[in-house]
Amino acid sequence: MKNDGQARFTFDKEVRLRRRSEFLRVQDRGHKITADCLLCLVLPNGRAEGLTRLGLTVSTKVGNAVVRNRIRRRLRELFRLQRANLPRGLDLVFIARPSAAEADWPRLNRAWDRAVKELDKKYRTA
Repeated sequence: MKNDGQARFTFDKEVRLRRRSEFLRVQDRGHKITADCLLCLVLPNGRAEGLTRLGLTVSTKVGNAVVRNRIRRRLRELFRLQRANLPRGLDLVFIARPSAAEADWPRLNRAWDRAVKELDKKYRTA
């Protein structure tokens, strides 16, 4: 499918953190941002293409598989829609807290927006 100059709203493999070592690097060296039911860990990735990549962690403390997968889907959707507005060249790991299980879409969206505002303050390049 051709792009025709429009922004792509996909969640490709290139923008995912997939390896345990990538998650651990962000957890060990990253900056923490707390936002309601989410914890965001951020680390510049130093990649030449300047991609911002996303990793998600939703533990069994949050709920059963249905709840965990719903939270993952919602966070992926927020990333997919707002990827163009994020600072470039970062690795992000969002960790859902147990309170995310009761979070409706607007609350999760507010928590995401709060974390992104902090990202902008710290990592936005002029």
